[in-house]
Amino acid sequence: MSSSLSLFRYTTTINKYAHLPKTLLSGSSGGISSINQQAPSFYNNNSSSNNNNKKDYLYRQQQSQQQQPQPQQYITPLNSATQRLFHTTSSLNQSTKLMSAMASLADKIKKGSFMLDEHNVDRSFNSHNYEVKLLDPLGLLNPSPDTKTRNSADIFKMVDSDLQKLTNNIVEHIKNHLSGNSSIGSGLQKPHPILVSISSYYFQLKGKRIRPTIILLLSRCLLQQKNITEPIASQIKLAEIVEMIHTATLVHDDVIDEATTRRDVPSVNKSFSNKLSILCGDYLLARASVLLSQLRNPDVSELISTSLADLVEGEFMQVKSNESSFEQYLRKTYLKTASLISNSCKATALLGGEDAHTANLAFEFGKNLGLAFQLIDDLLDYTSTTEVLGKQAFADLAQGLATAPVLYASIEHPQLLDMISRKFSADGDVEEARSLVFKSRGIEMTRALATEYINKAIEILIQFPKSEARDVLILLCHTIVTRKF
Repeated sequence: MSSSLSLFRYTTTINKYAHLPKTLLSGSSGGISSINQQAPSFYNNNSSSNNNNKKDYLYRQQQSQQQQPQPQQYITPLNSATQRLFHTTSSLNQSTKLMSAMASLADKIKKGSFMLDEHNVDRSFNSHNYEVKLLDPLGLLNPSPDTKTRNSADIFKMVDSDLQKLTNNIVEHIKNHLSGNSSIGSGLQKPHPILVSISSYYFQLKGKRIRPTIILLLSRCLLQQKNITEPIASQIKLAEIVEMIHTATLVHDDVIDEATTRRDVPSVNKSFSNKLSILCGDYLLARASVLLSQLRNPDVSELISTSLADLVEGEFMQVKSNESSFEQYLRKTYLKTASLISNSCKATALLGGEDAHTANLAFEFGKNLGLAFQLIDDLLDYTSTTEVLGKQAFADLAQGLATAPVLYASIEHPQLLDMISRKFSADGDVEEARSLVFKSRGIEMTRALATEYINKAIEILIQFPKSEARDVLILLCHTIVTRKF
């Protein structure tokens, strides 16, 4: 086959299916692979005598496609939001440079759909402000007289005593090990007051404790159908392990980010030193690993160990990358935040004796909730204050990080792409980028995407048997996307 004919064939095929999501192009019907499989045998014959036959065949195929109705498009939520923004923005400015930049980034954003499934679920986008309707199966947003009124306090009311015990247990894990009271090697170690102080530092402060809350509520939700009202011991220990791992990452993050505050108090690295903080984080990870081994469950150990590896990979991506790819941003978000939540949700189900199907549903619930949580976190860095957040606001831009608001904003303001590539390091970059984000629909689009993910989490929850814990988890989903800190 001549090179020109090869190019013609490739271009025709791609153009024919350009309107479809990438995932459909590899399917068993209508995709590129099926086109090639259905092609006549002379396509595999490269002799020059068949060139005319090939050209005639391509022409007939092209004419036939023009007469056939287009197949239904199954657009992922992310693609849907991106296409609406791209369509609206493209009508604002037709310059070659702008269109090129927008097309490039819009294509990258579309590739981020690897985090979403391809179900064509019912969602309502507002074409003007890009709001996404939050799923509300319990009538929490507009309660009727018959609807039980709930607020965010209900989330922690069910697990408050468990969370307090959890915090106390973690501190005891630290102290008992250091004082030589562990069952192995008793008497070989003496407590070091500095390591005790640093390791216990964040546990003595009031934090969100979202991860153990999710585990404890999900435990109750899944055990309800077995007439078990409280989490079992292994699930409680898992919640302790996950909180220790998360706290260790906070300690390391504060060193990497050169943070000065955390939860309204001086950060560990500010109070002690970078070296001691790193050692403290390492120690917490080591202690969490010991507790994990005590669960005596290889599958759970593998899940949590995978999350540990993901955390490091995600942090490495954040430190070393300066790309403007939305796909890379979502992958980093999964690795740094959603991986631990999703894998711990699956581990919770396995420890409760659930089957593989339920365990996988738990994983998907945690993944979507985790992605939504981090998207809102990245949004709040722009919209909240240091006093409300308990940590420095506008920190991401100052650290050279391109999160969802600025990535979406760069579609409308392509000059941001150069700033992203140099990590906002030039004079005035941070201030200009911040200004352009607020002039764009970046904040709106980020909240819309977070709501898409949280809706997926809610859709999974309503597949579980109705229970008080399940309803509180739905309330937690609402709280995550509407929170101010």
